[in-house]
Amino acid sequence: NALGFENPTQDVVILNTENGFVPEKVYLNRGQKYNFHIVNVNDKNRNVSFMLDAFGENHNTVFGQKKTFEVKTKKDGIFTFLCPETTYQGKIIIVDKDRKPAGE
Repeated sequence: NALGFENPTQDVVILNTENGFVPEKVYLNRGQKYNFHIVNVNDKNRNVSFMLDAFGENHNTVFGQKKTFEVKTKKDGIFTFLCPETTYQGKIIIVDKDRKPAGE
């Protein structure tokens, strides 16, 4: 699969809560397409941003509404997503699913 993205698109849901993002860490496979669904359930910050700069994704998230966008994971790495208004942060960890973890 030389980054042909043949696999079906998978869904990733991230909640922006009053205590931060849930989940804070998202593990993805390289060479895969993902539909991200960002849902703002933070009653104190009802209109905030979701920024995933490494993928050029910056979105306004309104309380109770879902914001959806697609990400194609072309390279391994750790990428930060954040909400600048609340300073909450999370990480997306992209790995090559064919590579064994260290020590195996």
